[in-house]
Amino acid sequence: MDYDVLVNDVTYTYPGTDESALDGVSFSVGRGEILLVAGPSGAGKTTLCQTLNGMVPQSYGGEFRGKVLVKGIDTSAVTVGRLAFVAGLMFQDPSSQLVCPTVEDEVSFGPENKGLPVDMIETLTASHLDYVGLLEYRKRSPHALSGGQQQAVAIAAVMAMEPDIYVLDEPTSNLDPVGSGTVIDLVNRLAKESGRTAVIVEHKLDKLMPMVDRVVVMDRGRLAYDGTPRSVVSNWAELEHMGIRPPQVAELVQRLRSQGLVGDGRIPITVDEAADDLRYLVGRITSDAAETSLKRLKRAPSAYRAFREAAVEVSDLRFRYPNGFEALKGANLTIGRGEFVAIVGQNGSGKTTLVKHFNGLLKPTEGRVSVFGMDTARATVSELATRIGHCFQNPDHQIFSSRVDDEIGFGPRNLGFSRAEVADTVARVASSLGLEQALSQNPHLLGKGQRQKIAVASVLAMGPEVLVVDEPTTGQDPRRSRDMMDVFRALNREAGKTVVVITHDMDLAAEYCDRIVVMCEGRVILDGTPREVFAKPDDLKKSRLESPQITRLMGALGFDECALLNVDEAYSFFTEVLEAGQP
Repeated sequence: MDYDVLVNDVTYTYPGTDESALDGVSFSVGRGEILLVAGPSGAGKTTLCQTLNGMVPQSYGGEFRGKVLVKGIDTSAVTVGRLAFVAGLMFQDPSSQLVCPTVEDEVSFGPENKGLPVDMIETLTASHLDYVGLLEYRKRSPHALSGGQQQAVAIAAVMAMEPDIYVLDEPTSNLDPVGSGTVIDLVNRLAKESGRTAVIVEHKLDKLMPMVDRVVVMDRGRLAYDGTPRSVVSNWAELEHMGIRPPQVAELVQRLRSQGLVGDGRIPITVDEAADDLRYLVGRITSDAAETSLKRLKRAPSAYRAFREAAVEVSDLRFRYPNGFEALKGANLTIGRGEFVAIVGQNGSGKTTLVKHFNGLLKPTEGRVSVFGMDTARATVSELATRIGHCFQNPDHQIFSSRVDDEIGFGPRNLGFSRAEVADTVARVASSLGLEQALSQNPHLLGKGQRQKIAVASVLAMGPEVLVVDEPTTGQDPRRSRDMMDVFRALNREAGKTVVVITHDMDLAAEYCDRIVVMCEGRVILDGTPREVFAKPDDLKKSRLESPQITRLMGALGFDECALLNVDEAYSFFTEVLEAGQP
């Protein structure tokens, strides 16, 4: 077999550290093969990607042993610039990759440096922008786009270079669910049609597994599993222990199989496959048993609370940016004091623009926003800062101090706290977020998960009543994502904070939030409990969203009215109704 990538016994240690980021890694990728690299955060996935274009070790230094070959080229013997046209790398953080003044300049940058004719450059630029749905944004600055749109620009820029190997480090982490599927389908189509090889790092296994040829799982710098998607996901319990979440339908069927309720056979990785495997069970379920079980399941985890006092009220809100773009077109929303709300929607639907009105960072073009009765158009940002705390989508846009304790203490110092009060506040907030051991460290040298917690801590230190967090779990593995959401749930349930989270993760929204608000083209189009929202798949599609796999599976089996939300609920449903049907 011809190999496009050969990694042979690679061990790498970054400068100034003792622990190896890669430890004896060996594998190969066949020509035209699509490889998924999975693993928990910090497992070495990004480092591995950067060995494929020579950035590791050429751009970082450190100790490197072993050999990496791409298209037969030894990456240690060729410059990063030359390797960029062989193994095109899309970085994990797209904003660090975007350097040009306009979107079309960004996408054409690679072909220009490749020395292609002007007409070919224009054709490549237009076609790839059209692929990712950004052709109408070609004259805009990439830095003025949403995080998801920036990611789409970075993908188009890599693809326009037409490298032999696509190396994509979490290409969908900032994208809405349907946008994620579109990009994945695009990579699959380009790879299949052109015969190119693709190495993709992702946490969204349910999206990637149906299209990839092979899966490599990394853990602590080593290879833990290497095989077909079905063979790897058969180790679902071990994967979950590592912090990796297998497709929901695979976990459900295997749990039912362990109880003898489903016969031996393939492991499903798509909703359609799982529906085929479970459809025969439906015939054994009596309507009375199903109704009883569904009523119980709806009551237990869906004990959503009623909120009478308004914390934030948005009335007929319109907002137009200086360039004329109207981001909000009459949004209406009320958030109760003590509520935990998810705001979801497609990239560019107005989510971030909306919440920036809560603390006065933006002022309405038309309409009104009030916070605890205070009109934000007449209040200053500093006046609102003690009522509304806002954590940005990218924590690096918020963190500026060289020590964690200084970062957390900045707000209280500027609010006039005494030195003792600042110290007490920093210690208390750091303890609540598990940051005690990091207080003397430089936040810029810590992992993204910790930087996200530091950004949250710096906001909490000012004692806001409402915490607004924009995409807090982007790029995090399922375990760390739930760790962050657990923090917000504790602040909500134990400290009484009102929490508003912008997210693309429908599973987390279903599991943690009292309400889900769906935005589309600058308006609120759905607003209700997770069950109410996910029971309306056609409305969700308008905002390029999908309900969790389990919800879609139950719909495919004829139980669409119940909108079960997770594996535990579906497992309980099937075990209960099948037991009730026993003679």
